[in-house]
Amino acid sequence: PITEQSRFELPDLTIAQGWQSYRADLAEATRGRLGASTRQIRLDLGQRAGAAIQIRNPQLRARTSAEQEFADRAMQIREQKKEANSAIDRYITASFPCDLDTIEVGADTIEIRGHAKVCEVADRGLQLVEYPPHCAVQDSGLELDLRIESGSSKFELRVPRIHESRDRLFSAWRLKVEAPHGQAGESIAYASSRRYPTSIQASSSDSPPSRPQPKSQKGLSGISRRGPLEELPELGIHAVTINLVLNTFVTETSGTGRERIPVDGSDIYFDPAPFVHYDDLIDFARQHDMVVTAIVLIPRSRAQASQSPLAHPESDGGVYAMPDLTSPRGTAIYSFVLDRIAQRYAHHERSPGGITNWIAHNEIDFHSVWTNMGSQPRNVLMETYYRSMRLIDAAARKYNPHARVFVSLTHHWMVADDGNWRQLSPRETIDRLQQYSRMEGDFPWGIAYHPYPQSLFADNAWTDSEATSDFDTHLITLQNLEVLGKYLEQPSMRDPRGERRPVLLSEQGYHTPTYDSDAQHRQAASLWYAMNKVRSLPWIESFHYHRWIDHPDEGGLLLGLRTLPTDAAPYGQPKHAWHVYRAFGTEEERSSVSSLPLPR
Repeated sequence: PITEQSRFELPDLTIAQGWQSYRADLAEATRGRLGASTRQIRLDLGQRAGAAIQIRNPQLRARTSAEQEFADRAMQIREQKKEANSAIDRYITASFPCDLDTIEVGADTIEIRGHAKVCEVADRGLQLVEYPPHCAVQDSGLELDLRIESGSSKFELRVPRIHESRDRLFSAWRLKVEAPHGQAGESIAYASSRRYPTSIQASSSDSPPSRPQPKSQKGLSGISRRGPLEELPELGIHAVTINLVLNTFVTETSGTGRERIPVDGSDIYFDPAPFVHYDDLIDFARQHDMVVTAIVLIPRSRAQASQSPLAHPESDGGVYAMPDLTSPRGTAIYSFVLDRIAQRYAHHERSPGGITNWIAHNEIDFHSVWTNMGSQPRNVLMETYYRSMRLIDAAARKYNPHARVFVSLTHHWMVADDGNWRQLSPRETIDRLQQYSRMEGDFPWGIAYHPYPQSLFADNAWTDSEATSDFDTHLITLQNLEVLGKYLEQPSMRDPRGERRPVLLSEQGYHTPTYDSDAQHRQAASLWYAMNKVRSLPWIESFHYHRWIDHPDEGGLLLGLRTLPTDAAPYGQPKHAWHVYRAFGTEEERSSVSSLPLPR
């Protein structure tokens, strides 16, 4: 039967002005779910209206011999990925005889202190292993010619921070224990888990004195000059998000002001020109006492051959890509760009302003669309994303010790593993981040949640049938937002100081199917319902409404506080929700909602 459960996705079509062939392997796309009894396939050609497609001469055929060889190789790669997935599982559940207690990154050196928990291990030689950011936890790392003398139950090591022009700030560290004397042929086992820096010396004594807190929870997402920034203070906005598009900072051509990034291979340059755009936005926020959250994004090109050097080499679709954390070159480019941006926006109290919160990419649980790195098993995907978070954290806290990185998640709280490697579960993602933090050194991360309604096209925000009050709920929306707070309040989910991790509601909005008064009133009622709920939950730092102005290319959604732009109104017209949002928290709030269809 044709059901949602039997749905599968084929690779994207490409835009072309003439006829070209398109080929898709159904066996690969369905992972063997097409059986011998299959007699019917329905093709749904995209989800966006207004696209013109011409198709001729469709065929269903067997693989050629060359295609079969390619498929066999793809199956071998898939099996290797399964083994990597299993290796990460074994690592995350293992116990080790040694601990690396502290890793202190100074201006010139990195000091590593630890101890052996098992006496037998202390009597054998231990070797230090570096894990640069391109090395996954299941990789072997880089062995240093630096050993701990046998018999030492406590130890202290010191390594230069800069090695061959590479900043080890971004590295993790691990210990290996050699085989007993006389058994040199045996394998070498790991004596500790991987460990990231526990403290980072700020690069300047003039770093901000504290982490700013927004004066209210009222925020707005994705601000730009496409809207009238001057109205944000009128709306009472105290927190904003900006889309930090990393691709714009990287170019293959030299030019005035461009800085060559020190990597092997072809020349690549850091282009500071985009700072003009971001300075304008971030300094406006500084002048009006707004906390800035940056969403780190790497857009994908429609043409596979022209992908950014920042993009993961296996990225094969979707809107945004995972960064390339597979090679020294990829991680060097990524960390260089992050470093330059973090350096410029380190201080929220002086021009050009500061970035306080860094959201790592977009909706990692829906990674096939929003943080694509190709088809990857859950553990491999999550370990890569975690390394990206640690890179962002290290770059930001190098200049601002109060900066914080956030994981980006949709409202699909519980998602079963269907074996297709296309989606994670937000609950599982948070759990795994907590596991890594315990094993490898905690860092100040938080949750950027997107509690949209059950259907993004819903009439209101309070009739979700799949949003229940237990930890196994399918969805967490505004209707049952308390579940997220209770989950994070558990002792097992708190940070080492016993505090609940911070939460930003960084993207959520309500649809107006038309611009008539009834539709606008329903949207305004949903927005007030959401803000009234958030007001009662002080553990939520900010509510970033999405979006400011309706966009013509958002799948038919019209979530804005303003209508679609026109020649006569280039910023659109304020909807009723705009006035309700402006009045929220003021003396005008009650009168602004008096005529709305609020829940009883």
